Parts: sequence; C-alpha cells; structure tokens
Amino acid sequence: MGVLKFRLPSSDLEARSAGFRKAYVAGLDRTPGRLGLDVRNGLMTCSRDNSESARLFVPWPIAGHGAPVVGTATLPEGSTPYVLSLELARGKLNDVRNQTADWTQMGLRTTPELNDLLATARRAFVRAAMYADEPGVCLEASQESLQASSRAADVLTESYMAQVLQNRTASTGKLTTQLGCVLNGDPEKTSGSVPWPSATNAAQISVSWRDLAPSEGKYRWELIDARLAWCRRHRLNVEVGPLIEFRNGALPDWIWLWDGDPDAIGGFATDLVRQAVTRYRDKVPAWQVVHRPAGHEILGLGEEDQIRIAARGVQVARQADPNAQLGLGVDRPWAEWMSGSRFQLGPLHLCDYLIRSEVGVSNITLEIAPGFSAPGCPMRDLFEFSKLLDLYALLNVPLHVLIAAPSSAEPDPAADPNVQVEAWQWPQTPTEELQADWAARWISLAVAKPFVRSVKWLQATDAAPHVYPNGGLLRADSSPKPIFSRLQALRNDWIA
Repeated sequence: MGVLKFRLPSSDLEARSAGFRKAYVAGLDRTPGRLGLDVRNGLMTCSRDNSESARLFVPWPIAGHGAPVVGTATLPEGSTPYVLSLELARGKLNDVRNQTADWTQMGLRTTPELNDLLATARRAFVRAAMYADEPGVCLEASQESLQASSRAADVLTESYMAQVLQNRTASTGKLTTQLGCVLNGDPEKTSGSVPWPSATNAAQISVSWRDLAPSEGKYRWELIDARLAWCRRHRLNVEVGPLIEFRNGALPDWIWLWDGDPDAIGGFATDLVRQAVTRYRDKVPAWQVVHRPAGHEILGLGEEDQIRIAARGVQVARQADPNAQLGLGVDRPWAEWMSGSRFQLGPLHLCDYLIRSEVGVSNITLEIAPGFSAPGCPMRDLFEFSKLLDLYALLNVPLHVLIAAPSSAEPDPAADPNVQVEAWQWPQTPTEELQADWAARWISLAVAKPFVRSVKWLQATDAAPHVYPNGGLLRADSSPKPIFSRLQALRNDWIA
C-alpha cells in the first residue's frame, strides 16, 4: 500500500472546505485509483493500492475562481508530509507554464498580461517555498500564486481559443460544427416563439427508455415522430438518443423486476435498439445508442455486464443501419468518481476499449456538468476543460460535447431530486448572467477544437422533467434566459 501525506494550512480551512472529501489521486496514465482518505489534526493521509508517484487533485478555494479542482505536481512518497497549499501552487504553475510552451511552439502569440501573471505566480511560489515552515506566510503566498496562475490559465486559454477560431474561419469560412441543444420536453409546448434557428443548427431528441416503453414490449414511437417533425420544420440537424441510459430516472419501472439478471436486461435493451434503429433507418442519420455505461452501479449490473450490454447495443444498431453514425456517451469524464468505486476501467479506457473492439462506435460524447452533484462533476477551469478535450482527442474519433451549468441555486421542482447545485464550487452564487458568461466561454472553446463535431446544451427548458436543476436555455415559463442570446451571437460569428 502506498501513502501520501499532506499538511493542511489550518484547522479552520479543514473544517470549512467540503472539497477535501472529493480529493483523488491519479498516476501517470491519468486514471484515478481507489483511495482511502483520512483528514484529522491538520493532516490529510491518502492511502492507495500502489506506491508509484502520483498527483493529488482536490477542490481548492481560489479568490475569483470559486473552488475548482487543482492538482499537485507528480509526487513520490516520502516520510515528511507535503504542504498541500504549496504543492497545489507548484502543480498549477507547472501545468500553465508547460502548456504555454507547447502552444507557443505551435505558433500561439502570447500577451504581456500572460507574461506578467506568470511572473507574479513564480515570485509568489518562491516565497511560499522559502517559508514552507511558517504556515500563515506559506498559505498566503501559495494562494497568491494560485490566483495568478489561474488567471494566467484563463488568459492563455482564451488567447488560444480566439486565435484558433480566427485561423480556422480565415481558411475555411464559417465552421460546420453543430451547435444545438437536447430537447428534454415537447418543443411544441415549451419553445413558444423562441427563434431556434438563430441560435442553433442542431438538436438531440432525448426520449428515454422509460418514456418509449412504459410497459414491457410496447413502444410509443409517436414521441420521436413529433420531435422529428418539429426539427425538420426548423431545419435542424438531428441526433436521437440515448436509447440505453444507465440512470435510474431513464429506466422503465418494469425493468426493475429483472434486477441482477444481465442477460434479461441486455435482451430488452438490444430489442429497444433494434426496433428503434430499424424503424427510423434512413430517417435518423445519427444515434446516441448508449450513455453512462460502467460508471454507475445500477440494476445489480457489474462493470463487465454494463460494458457487454453497451457493446451489444451498438453492434445491433450497426446491423440495423450500417450507414448511421453511432455514438457512445460518458459522464464525469475526468473520472474522479473512480477513487471510491469498485468499477476500475474508467471512461477514457472504456471508450478506447469499445472503439478498438470494432462493434461500430462512430463517435464519443462527453457530458460536462461542472458544479453539480453526480452525475455532474466538480468544478474545473477553462484551462482544464481544454486539456480534457485534447486527452479524449487521442481516441482518434470525432467528439461531441453535452454541456450544462445552473442559472440559480434555488430549488427546481422539475429536476432530478438527487442532483444538487453545489454553489460553493462557483465563484459566486449561480445566476442567469453567470450561466451565460460561463457557457459562452466553454462552448466557444469546444467549437474551436477541430475534432469536436458538435456542442449541445444539455437541457432546452426548465419546464419539462430534467436532470440538472435550473440548467435550461428557457425558463419554466418558456421565456429565454440570457444564455440564449449568447448562443445566437456564437452562431452568427462562427457557425455556418
């Protein structure tokens, strides 16, 4: 067993930071492993299954940035505890400097502001290291370094994003990237007079297994038919799915009679896929066949059971329509949840495995919902989002991004009651303006990446039942939030 120990800055910070319990450790392959965490008497002890050098990641309060996940540099085990604030400052500064060097070699033009911020972060880090034995001084200097590094990360990533978008549109004109939303309700009832084509050129028709098959063996195809007709009237590119979603609220009530029987559950799932794809062959060009496999314990299915059902579902869809684009979706793609799970493959390796198995996966969808409880993920900054997209690009298939953020921390009666807005992670209590500002930056970055083929907002409306509280483009009264006008501007500036 391996052990990493970290000295916390003060018992006060230990008591008020809920993020320490969300800490995880990742090795050189970037996959979090199982972690035993003990926080007491100003010391955080991380117990692991191996003794290899690793990075600790933990939500950490940074002025002006909320409490995003920050990582240390790669650390070996040692008898003396590391100073956590100092090591987080070292890790963030190291990450930003390395990425700056990489992008500069590729032709990125840096700004004086970035250089000044990195110089400030370096000076503060040196001061923190010199006073490592004086907790108060070390913490103050570490926080100053983290704040400057985090601001430098934003400036760097925004410069990259702007220059990539300018270069791509200068050579090819407006981009063909799909920009849209997931229709989580009846658009005829919820869209009102909202001008969808001015903000989107695509839509994902989300009709859960629960809604499609409220009783065993009987399907309600009219739910898809109506939304397909609406999308055609608005000339939107269409994707349908997910057909199989490993989430309690997406599963029909009757399937629980087969709890713990993977063969029966797999048979029902593949029949749904076969029936749907066959019915809409040559009418629906793209399907998200499976979402969230091997990431949640559900229906008594083990990790291998869920992977087999996912693989068989995609295989059956490929047989039913050889020309369709077939997608596999994963949530929580940073995989921080693996530190406390018995599932050990992880979303990146799961995607790689199913692509290599040649069952017919055409693309991968990443669900990004920072600042929510599961199936959302802890907050990251724009810089870490860029690194995540580049990591999944190594799979060498097109990426699609589903994204959500809250417009309020108030109760939302139409949301999944098990999902909460974790307001402490955000720079301020979420508002509609904060949602719009955050969304514009994150969506623009995803659009800038040439391997990202579509970016879709996860919820069209707060009126219909949905997963993430207050995460819609439209309010419950069907009026548009400020985020809608931001999408209109993005569509007008960059999207064909």
